[in-house]
Amino acid sequence: MKREEIYRSFFCIGRRRFFFCLLSFFFLHFCTGENLFNFAELKFTSTLTLPREESKKEKAVSGSSGLKLSFRDADLRGYATLPKTSFSELREAEGFKEKADLLKDFRYGAGIFLFQKTFPLTIKAGSNTYSKSLSKLKNPSPSTTGNPLTKSFAFSTGLGASLPTLTSSVQALSACASIKIPEKSFFLPLELEFFMSEEKVSATSACAKFSFNRFVFLQQAFSLGRFFIENDSAILKKNNADFKGDWFFSLLSETAFHSPVLKLHFYSGFQQSPYTSDSLWLKLDGRTSFKLFLLDFSYFFVPTSKNQPKVAPLIGGSSSISRIIEQGSINPQLIFLFDDKNASSLRFGFSALENWKVTSTSTPVQLNTLKLRGAVAFENRFFSLRFDFTNANILLQGSPPTKSSRPENCQTYSFSSSFSRESYKASISSSYSKYPPYDEDSVLKETLSLSTKFAFPKLNLSLQTGGDLTLKEGENYASSLNAALSYSIKKKYFRSSFKFALDFPIL
Repeated sequence: MKREEIYRSFFCIGRRRFFFCLLSFFFLHFCTGENLFNFAELKFTSTLTLPREESKKEKAVSGSSGLKLSFRDADLRGYATLPKTSFSELREAEGFKEKADLLKDFRYGAGIFLFQKTFPLTIKAGSNTYSKSLSKLKNPSPSTTGNPLTKSFAFSTGLGASLPTLTSSVQALSACASIKIPEKSFFLPLELEFFMSEEKVSATSACAKFSFNRFVFLQQAFSLGRFFIENDSAILKKNNADFKGDWFFSLLSETAFHSPVLKLHFYSGFQQSPYTSDSLWLKLDGRTSFKLFLLDFSYFFVPTSKNQPKVAPLIGGSSSISRIIEQGSINPQLIFLFDDKNASSLRFGFSALENWKVTSTSTPVQLNTLKLRGAVAFENRFFSLRFDFTNANILLQGSPPTKSSRPENCQTYSFSSSFSRESYKASISSSYSKYPPYDEDSVLKETLSLSTKFAFPKLNLSLQTGGDLTLKEGENYASSLNAALSYSIKKKYFRSSFKFALDFPIL
């Protein structure tokens, strides 16, 4: 059979058996080519947990392992996890089958990459994970982390399909196809993506780029998804906002303008709602710079929240409730570049993030909080040093109806440093967090953490140690130590990494 006939037959297969068909297609495709194999990669991690003697718990072990096969035009991956299992459970499992039954969270996937020189086509199937535009359709809530010394300002669209990894969580089986149409075949570069899962959730995305010159461009993307939204929250029932699960559509428009002095990203999302009125959300991210000064800003808003039940201002495609209804942030930075052979730089940054969020309580209330962060960092090719300060969950307005819904104010001081040479690399990081009491019944809580890492590239060996300590009113409440040893192998046709960790509590 000719290769073109194999390609056409593949697309005629039903979606219920897409993964097995993809494997068959994979092997058929390889029978028609040469120089196919790149490398095989084996990964393994294992953690031994030693409990406190007074807890009367057993020693336990957990881990993950998997194999990746990389070919010229394809990727094959398979991973499995052993959850935390006591030694007695391991002893009681007799024979290979019973021991294999202890393994959980199987993750597998296959990807094929075709026509890379003409119309690049990528097909991925298995326990895939998705990000980028699809994650915004599932949950539009903006991030509340923020980095006062952020460097990147990339605009990334599409479904973000990724084959499973050793640490990824279990996902429903799905298939995704993406194709890139080059500018020479169309009047502008165009990328199309399609996705469907075994649960019949589906999405499609299209992105085009308009280049005005080498440094200025406009990018536009549209994504459409069909999701089954169901009521997984008991709070909705208590607030008479219960609904019957059904299929709903989500639409996302993303626009980016990039120039040397100004970058703007505008997002607008439409979500069909299980209530009488549909939902809309808007988000703007921007960056401008002038010589040593750089300014990032962001604003998120749900203008339709007043038309929805107060407890559910916006429900995303993953059935998750987006409780943030408004959020704004500003992040100025000063960057000093030194004219030396080590490419040294000094950065100062400050960020302020304010948001309005609805509590997930029987009586929903809007709370206005503020998060402040500041940092300074010195970096060059061989050495780095950074200090951070964070004051999070500062309550500005609103009265929390319950203690559990009250934002926990936290003040954190952190330090990190690294030093590298050709034969070794070393790093150290530490943090101290303080949770002040907010009433007469609460107590002062403090947490401390310290971690170190030593890597020896020539030996493919790294060692990591660390510890955590929690204090309440100055007394030891909980503490633990951990250590990990990692070893990797990298040959022409074989790669492997092994990690062994030890975790034991002190109190």
